[in-house]
Amino acid sequence: MQKVFVLFLFILFDVINAFAQVDRSHAPTPGPAPEIHIGTPDTFTLDNGLKVFVVENHKLPRVTATLILDHPPVREGEKAGYVSMAGQMLRRGTLDMNKQQLDDTIDFLGGNISTSSSSATAFSLSKNFPAMFAIFSDIVLHPSFDTTELEKLRKQTLSSLAQQKDNPNSILSNVTAALTYGKQHPYGEIETEQTVSRISREDLVHYYQTYWRPNTGYLAFVGDITPQQARELTQKYLAKWQPAPVPHSTYPYPEQPKQLTVAIVNRPTAVQSNIAFANPIELKPGDMRNFPAMIMNEILGGGSNSRLFMDLRETHGYTYGAYSSLSNDPYVGIFQASTAVRTEVTDSAISRLLADLQDMRTKPVTEDELTRFRNALSGRFARSLENPSTIAQFAINIERFHMPRDYYQHYLQYLAQVNAEQVQKAAEQFIQPDHAYVVVVGNAKQFADKLKAIGKLEYYSIYADPVTPDTAAQTPQGISATDVINHYLTAIGGKEKLQQVKSFSQVAEGEIQGQQVRLTEWHLQDQHYMQEISLPSSGMVITKVTMNKDSIRMQQMGQQVALTPQMKQQIQQNAKWCPELTLLNQADKLSLTTTTDENGKQVYAIQYTQPNETITYQYDPQTGLKLHEIHQVQLNGRTLTSVYDFSDYRQVNGLQLPYEISTSMGPQRVTFHVTQIQINEGLKESDFQ
Repeated sequence: MQKVFVLFLFILFDVINAFAQVDRSHAPTPGPAPEIHIGTPDTFTLDNGLKVFVVENHKLPRVTATLILDHPPVREGEKAGYVSMAGQMLRRGTLDMNKQQLDDTIDFLGGNISTSSSSATAFSLSKNFPAMFAIFSDIVLHPSFDTTELEKLRKQTLSSLAQQKDNPNSILSNVTAALTYGKQHPYGEIETEQTVSRISREDLVHYYQTYWRPNTGYLAFVGDITPQQARELTQKYLAKWQPAPVPHSTYPYPEQPKQLTVAIVNRPTAVQSNIAFANPIELKPGDMRNFPAMIMNEILGGGSNSRLFMDLRETHGYTYGAYSSLSNDPYVGIFQASTAVRTEVTDSAISRLLADLQDMRTKPVTEDELTRFRNALSGRFARSLENPSTIAQFAINIERFHMPRDYYQHYLQYLAQVNAEQVQKAAEQFIQPDHAYVVVVGNAKQFADKLKAIGKLEYYSIYADPVTPDTAAQTPQGISATDVINHYLTAIGGKEKLQQVKSFSQVAEGEIQGQQVRLTEWHLQDQHYMQEISLPSSGMVITKVTMNKDSIRMQQMGQQVALTPQMKQQIQQNAKWCPELTLLNQADKLSLTTTTDENGKQVYAIQYTQPNETITYQYDPQTGLKLHEIHQVQLNGRTLTSVYDFSDYRQVNGLQLPYEISTSMGPQRVTFHVTQIQINEGLKESDFQ
């Protein structure tokens, strides 16, 4: 071992000496852009118009086939989501094989097939590829659009959309797209639970029959396959695919605001602000302006060394990251800059972001920035050539977008020729702060007044519908917190009937990260309480909380958990099956305001404060029903916020009770559907021992 160690030291010293002989005080002068030689794929076209590209690479015994369909975006209207669902349904069964049979056969062949609304990809070892391509072709030509699978997909989609309603990043993305492109443009449509519920099998079939045509298709084979083998496979399986005219809808260029507009989506429970600046751009693939535009974006917000990141994070400490993106598109592109910051610095962060954008437009970049970020893009492009599929994609791009044949051959030279003046001109063209939206998703009450100095304020729902601004909670006249509570108690059955409830239990089921979970609760006279979260598939109990008067304990995976006073306080709060009955006797601790909820709806909000926790109860002024509970708990110097939403009220033993309860903490959201409620049905104190 000692010899090995000594030898290692000699090598280390040699390396250090070698480095010492190089002058590293100055970066080496960059050489000329290298000539690159990109192979040309073999190409042919079937009689039905399908264009085929073959890139041979025999290093590994595997083959990938990718089909891309080229047509304008499709406006979906009141059925937004059906285009995406049509693409997913292709993989869920053909006329000859159901989804399970497809899954089993593809797994047996050791490969994979995936589909989308305008593409499909198949992959396998080369020895199994003919069989895999036969299945791939069956999926492309003979999808069944099975109604049972459609309902499964609809259920999954609705579950995903329910979670997105409380995800600030999803809200930011949806609202930014809707405002930038306009809700009448396909790129600006928002998929909702309502639009997905309207989708029928006929919608999917119509989309498939209209847009899945070979005369708009590009098929690329990459890997251990010859052009002759590819030709034989396509002739055998896809030659009978029937061509037809495909609609080429056109859409007006998005209308931009006449001035910088700050669009606020009010999320009263948010602990940070998610921010995006956006404006549409006219920049098509193949346009030579792409090269200075790419460098401009890379300098501004392409990574952790960019201006936005260094300013907003490193200099000011507002955020963990700030980035920009610039996307070309054959119809309409977009420029964006985004970040997420602490609520209290929302106005400062937006001001700095706008200042960085303005500097990009008005001041030339330094030679050092130009060289560093240009080299980074050149290296990224060179590395992409190591993937054979890149060559196929280049060939398809040249055909689709009518680009010069030598566009990619001279790509590095085009980058090397960009100068500082061109970068600044690109910023002037593609960053339009006087005609853009700054979208902010967060607690408007904390920052709205400060943003008035930045731009025109507008307020929107999570679906980008204009709403009445309501950032300041107001005290309603002529009504008290106890009046609101009494209205609620009357709406769900009346105080007298509620006071007759001695025991209450309910079972609800939901899904967490794809796993079905069951939530069961038992209440007895508000002094005995038990909650159990389990997995129905195995019967395993994940957590169990038991309260028997002053005795409170908790088990997690069968192990006792030490409870803090705060945790015990929360359990005691949960033990009250109808907390409003208790709140009536604590009027001095209640405050009433009117505000808007997460969906822009006017609500009564009653705030109840106790040590280390504030609970806000929100009620519908018309029906009196409870819509939300917002719990804010102080723990170790941090504020933890959880939100509970109540809906689908149904009558049980003369009482109106919610059958859908959604809960969220941060981006995580779970929706529970109640399957059973029992009132005054034999619970005993001994059940809580």
